[in-house]
Amino acid sequence: MKSFLNKLGNPEKKMPPTIHIAGTNGKGSTLAFIRYIMQAAGYKVHAYTSPHLVNFNERIVIAGSYIDDNELYSLLEECRAVIAEQPITLFEAATIAAFLAFSRHKADITLVEVGMGGRLDATNVIDNPILTIITSIALDHTEYLGPTVETIAGEKAGIMKPNVPCVIAPQEKSVMNTLEHHAINKKSPLYRGGLEWNCKKRLSVIQTGIQKQKNERSRAGAQMIFQSAIQSIEFSLPSLKGDHQVINAGNAIAACSILSGKYGFDIGEEDITSGLQRTYWPARLEFIREGNLISLLPKNWQLFLDGAHNNDGARVLSQWVKDNFAEGIYVVFGVTRNRNVEEFLEHLKPYIKLLCAVCVKSEPKATNTNLIREKANNIGIKAVECESIGDAISNHILKASIQNIKTILICGSLFLARDFAMEDS
Repeated sequence: MKSFLNKLGNPEKKMPPTIHIAGTNGKGSTLAFIRYIMQAAGYKVHAYTSPHLVNFNERIVIAGSYIDDNELYSLLEECRAVIAEQPITLFEAATIAAFLAFSRHKADITLVEVGMGGRLDATNVIDNPILTIITSIALDHTEYLGPTVETIAGEKAGIMKPNVPCVIAPQEKSVMNTLEHHAINKKSPLYRGGLEWNCKKRLSVIQTGIQKQKNERSRAGAQMIFQSAIQSIEFSLPSLKGDHQVINAGNAIAACSILSGKYGFDIGEEDITSGLQRTYWPARLEFIREGNLISLLPKNWQLFLDGAHNNDGARVLSQWVKDNFAEGIYVVFGVTRNRNVEEFLEHLKPYIKLLCAVCVKSEPKATNTNLIREKANNIGIKAVECESIGDAISNHILKASIQNIKTILICGSLFLARDFAMEDS
């Protein structure tokens, strides 16, 4: 990467001030929260994320808008000329194109999401970010990053830089210890969730008339509280659903407090409130309100789409189901190859009334439906094989007629979310 970028004039050194984000789960959501908060404060934001759901352009956001086809083509051609016959991955080429674009367009800040790991990731050519963030760490991509969460944490810590503050989401003790060890070695000051800051869901409080007179803005409406040594602020829950998004919102608020306190960005409480409420990040417990597939459903049915694809994501997802649909749900499920299907589904097993196994069409390395059905049956989940998401809904779920179960969850892979988008358009 450094060799290619050097031949292109080192665009990574010419980008607007950069925030570099790593982690197993929550990277994209945290980035999205920061992006919308910064935009609410009037700033222009570049952003680089992966994977895309439908269009490749989604990966590269220039000053708030997806890169257009002509510029993307020109940048990739520029990359191709420099790379010549040398081996390169799609992600590396996309990263080079993004950095070229960001170096040539004005913005106030650049948000960059790590592809995988951190230490050896293609994005880790950024030597002077103004801030790094490490979100929730769990077991994933163990064949590349190592067999334990501590080893994986060491890889994520690779984005830390000397004298650059690092926001860390709440972690298991052993993971936090590992990150602290790397931070000491790298001389990176930490802002740790659960220590220097906290962000928690707050139960509504029934107020008396006297309380309402004292505070016209009812505390009953404030469902999330961010606390640090210098502030305690209440917010409504963010637009993205699930208790885990409260933590991701906390990552973003913590980051913004550093941006305003250390770097002079003008980000007010009202900007945070507005940004958290406006944030859109597809396939994260997304409530589907319109489209071809929702039109198949009778009145009062609900359809949700989530990209959870690892064990920790399944754990978080099951908690959300328990909190909202403990009576049960239908699940449309597809995964990429080499995922532990039984481990993932074990979390959701108490709530699944029928599982519809589908093959992820937009991912060549997808697990076939027969294997998914067998694995589900092995742990006591009723499962059927389906040709598509539409087939699962029309020919299986709607014909199951399980009384009072009117909620469908599509999950297992972000690539399945891409299939959904293609079917639903």
